[in-house]
Amino acid sequence: MRDSEITKFLVSFSGQIEYVSFPGGVFDDQLCVHYEVVWGPDWSPMSGLTSGTSQMARSGVDPERVVFNFPLEIVFSSTNVSGWPQLLVTVRAQNTLSGDALRGYSLLLMPPTPGHLLTSAPLLRPRAATVLGEWLAWITGKYPELADPKMLASGKDNYLLRTESYGSVSATLNMISKDFRKLGYDNQPPFYNTSNTTYNTSNR
Repeated sequence: MRDSEITKFLVSFSGQIEYVSFPGGVFDDQLCVHYEVVWGPDWSPMSGLTSGTSQMARSGVDPERVVFNFPLEIVFSSTNVSGWPQLLVTVRAQNTLSGDALRGYSLLLMPPTPGHLLTSAPLLRPRAATVLGEWLAWITGKYPELADPKMLASGKDNYLLRTESYGSVSATLNMISKDFRKLGYDNQPPFYNTSNTTYNTSNR
């Protein structure tokens, strides 16, 4: 296909959600993560899974970390970079007393440049609207949940939310692109050539 006939570029994302960490320690019996890839209107998934749920896991040697190593892989096509895909992660807990309960949401931007990226994002959970609601959430271990967590990716109505940070989610992500430059985009990291650099010290 000639360059003038190319109207879309391809982007492949792969990697894994490595672990969830809580600075104060993990007090739940078991945790699981659910991921969902969110993208703009000009993007179309070509292959791979746009969502998935991990196995149940618990903390091991490190009492502040729960390891999942949950893989993900997806390929997109698009006509422009607006609406770049984001990874929305929901962390849930299973307890004998409270049953299934939310532990928080985390939003990570998919890598915009080729290569391997180790990234992390804070884990946020909504706060109750009243003091009584916050007290009940603390007693029962059940916190308010969003009817549509995808709203976190748009940012349109997020200013209405009252949230608190509680831990973080870490992931390793890889990105490969095709036909980016043919459509006028340059997502290559800058190259610095220091081999021919000279320093003028005459004015020192």
